[in-house]
Amino acid sequence: MPTQDPYGQGINLISLTDAPDMAKAISDLAAGVIPRGVMRFASASARGAAIPTPEEGMVTYLLDSNRIEMYNGSAWVTPEPSLVTGTTGLSAAAGWSVNYFNGVRQGRVTSIDFYMTRTGANLTPTNGNINDVVAATVPTSWRPTHAIVNACWDSGFAHGGFILDTNGVVTIRTASYVIETGHNLRFQCTFLRTVF
Repeated sequence: MPTQDPYGQGINLISLTDAPDMAKAISDLAAGVIPRGVMRFASASARGAAIPTPEEGMVTYLLDSNRIEMYNGSAWVTPEPSLVTGTTGLSAAAGWSVNYFNGVRQGRVTSIDFYMTRTGANLTPTNGNINDVVAATVPTSWRPTHAIVNACWDSGFAHGGFILDTNGVVTIRTASYVIETGHNLRFQCTFLRTVF
């Protein structure tokens, strides 16, 4: 009589006391292993024809859409990437202090926001803009794979733009009025990374 696999997956394994039947042994093993691996199909309709009654936990790869899907007991769904969060690692540049940092990432989508205080001398515009000034460096795991341009603000007033570069450096690029010592700035951006 066939025995069950030692991992509790319900796969029948031939026993030494069974009558010799190599074809049945291979068939039993294939029937147990194939539905538990990642099965490849040309499309969802091809999968439906091959698996009319899927079992919860089955995983497939659809060649036409280059997508992995799993059966959750009622539907084929794309597995959701893990949610990653972080609150540390933002480095303030000279003349700044960090009040708060928060990063959230799921798959390729990353969102970071942070809140800083100007501790150095006032930054005064010349010809309508301040000179570019580095405010912080974002931790490695929260950096974009392409430069991001966004706005920074406080209390509902926009201060100007900033760029978050691929090296993590946050540079304030424009501001139309004085950023005074003790003034707070909020930075926020959401972006898609081209790699995980």
